[in-house]
Amino acid sequence: MQKLIRRFLVVALALGLPAGLIAGAAPARAERSEQVVFSGTGNGDFGDFGFWVWCQVDSQNPYETDCNGAMYFDELHLTKHVTGDSSEPEDDTYQLDVASRDGSVDCTLTNVPPILQGPHNTVGVSCSSPLGSGTSTNAVVTNNG
Repeated sequence: MQKLIRRFLVVALALGLPAGLIAGAAPARAERSEQVVFSGTGNGDFGDFGFWVWCQVDSQNPYETDCNGAMYFDELHLTKHVTGDSSEPEDDTYQLDVASRDGSVDCTLTNVPPILQGPHNTVGVSCSSPLGSGTSTNAVVTNNG
C-alpha cells in the first residue's frame, strides 16, 4: 500500500498537481444505498413476459440512475433495456416505474409483501406500453435495506 501511495504522489507531482491539493484531498467513498432487485417471469394480457431490474432506493449517490434492467414480452417479440425510478410505499413493498428509451415498454412492477427468499414472491406488472397487466408468482425479490 505504501508503494502505491508513493507511486501516486510521484505521478501526481510529475503531472504538476499542486502538493496542497494532493495533501488536502479526502478519500472518496460512496454513500450506502438500499438496493432492490426484481427478477422473474410471468403471464399476462400480453402473454409470457420476464424482467430483471436493479434499483437503488433512497440513494444519496448523485451519479446513478435509480433503476436499470430489462423486460421482455415473448409473444410480442419485444425485449428492451429499461430505466426508471423506485419507491417504497410501505415496508417491504417496492414499486418500480420503468420504461425503454423508445417508449415501447412503460411498466410499473410492484411486489406483494412479505419478501420471501428465493423464487417465491409475487410481482404485479401493469403496463401502458405494451398495454396490459400480468403477474409473476416465481419472482426473486431482494433488498439489502
